[in-house]
Amino acid sequence: MKRWMYYLGVVALVAVLSAKPSAGQDIGKLQPVQVVCISVTEGLVTVQTDTEDLGVGETLVEAVCDMRKSAVGEVFLETADHLLLSSDAKFLLSEAMQLLRPSCSLCWMEGDPEPQALGLFLQIHPPEMTLKDYRAGKRNVPTLVTQNGRMQLVS
Repeated sequence: MKRWMYYLGVVALVAVLSAKPSAGQDIGKLQPVQVVCISVTEGLVTVQTDTEDLGVGETLVEAVCDMRKSAVGEVFLETADHLLLSSDAKFLLSEAMQLLRPSCSLCWMEGDPEPQALGLFLQIHPPEMTLKDYRAGKRNVPTLVTQNGRMQLVS
């Protein structure tokens, strides 16, 4: 009987010692992103969010890393609702799909919209195409056209 108590005590001690708190993330530093815009200019990939974070690199991964380094807090791309790609960045779609959740909507982008204004516009006029739809073979991706500061979603 004493042996069982000894083993039970050892198991309890191991459980207590291994139950130390994890480092985790400070919620106050998280920056939930709603809109992600990706474009390519002169061979450099630019990633911009509605939280005013910006990253530039030779690849999408480098641009995202650059954005995370320069951000004030922790950029949280898993909350993104909308992905916009310029016509010269369409080839990055498969890479971008790995970073974002399947329910994220997808648009092509013409012009230079303000990422901060896009969140509200896309909430009011949500695109019907999602990354999940695109993976399933649907290819009718809407285009967000920006001219003279006005935005229009064209199917």
